[in-house]
Amino acid sequence: TLCPSPAVLELCVLLFPGLVCPLEVSVSSGSIQVARGQTAVLPCTFTTNAALTNLNVIWMVIPLSNANQPQQVILYQGGQIFGGAPQFYGRVGFAVTMPTTSASIFINNTQLSDTGTYQCLVNNLPDRGVRNIGVIGLTVLVPPSAPLCRIQGSLDVGSDITLTCSSEEGIPRPTYLWEKLDNVPKLPPTATQDQVQGTVTLRNISTVSSGLYQCVASNAIGTSTCLLDLQVIAPHPRSIGLIAGAVATGAVVLVVCIVLVAVALFYWKNKHKEEEEEEIPNEIR
Repeated sequence: TLCPSPAVLELCVLLFPGLVCPLEVSVSSGSIQVARGQTAVLPCTFTTNAALTNLNVIWMVIPLSNANQPQQVILYQGGQIFGGAPQFYGRVGFAVTMPTTSASIFINNTQLSDTGTYQCLVNNLPDRGVRNIGVIGLTVLVPPSAPLCRIQGSLDVGSDITLTCSSEEGIPRPTYLWEKLDNVPKLPPTATQDQVQGTVTLRNISTVSSGLYQCVASNAIGTSTCLLDLQVIAPHPRSIGLIAGAVATGAVVLVVCIVLVAVALFYWKNKHKEEEEEEIPNEIR
């Protein structure tokens, strides 16, 4: 916000001694970002030609998490400083000794809940405020928390699997990068990776796919990793022998059954033929 210079205000009083000059508030930045746990300084200055004996400064916040519930942060009135909402107790103060034309405040040990839109409201009678409110946004940044790595799908040879990775915390939202630590290139050519969702799909896995995989979660202020040991399950040689043996046994049994059926049919046909031959002479007699 543009404000009249002190020289202009002084000229205003000299030329028009009975006129009340305007009070104007200025903030040097429209938004501030700070890492969680660090100190944030919210700048706010104002110009006035009146004495600061009637100075009133109030800071309010509209929390991002609850925009319908504005909260008082800190108040300077009648030469005294008063606290605001309980969440700010012991963490908020004016950056310089009051009263002064700097109404900047600090917030120590910033928390995620401190993110929001802050308003610096200044009154100093008899000056009247034309633009007596300064607005500044505060965003508390959080590095990615340790991500959780998981496997979705069967680990048998020939299967398709998906490796997933996600952090519970992270502002701005983290991106994720998967890589195989003992392999060049870092992932198989057929792998499909989604860095926003934190997934990578491995198709038609084999024993070569086995190894140590790492997921790196990162944002503007930090990184965090998790490791996943992938072991593809290959068919056991003994299992292959058992399967082959079972197939061979089944084939033998099938052959035996065919032979027995053939013998039974041959026996039945011969017996039936003998009975027919015996019946023919009897009919002649």
